[in-house]
Amino acid sequence: MSSVLRGIWDNTYGLLVDDGQLAVGAIAALAITWLIAQYSSEALREDAGWVLVAMVVVLIVANLYRAGRNAHRRRRTS
Repeated sequence: MSSVLRGIWDNTYGLLVDDGQLAVGAIAALAITWLIAQYSSEALREDAGWVLVAMVVVLIVANLYRAGRNAHRRRRTS
């Protein structure tokens, strides 16, 4: 069990160091999905996985958009 917890910690820490905003957003999306799965109606519980996928896709697209804008801004100033 200790090695499993160590692996989870290492992966989470790696995510936060590599790209903190994306990692925090993914963890928030997971927490929201967990809340939906715990406290919503049966019909919404069945779609909780799709809600998680949609939120993560939106996070990734937003992160790529932001990275593109930053790269474009850097290119203009160079």
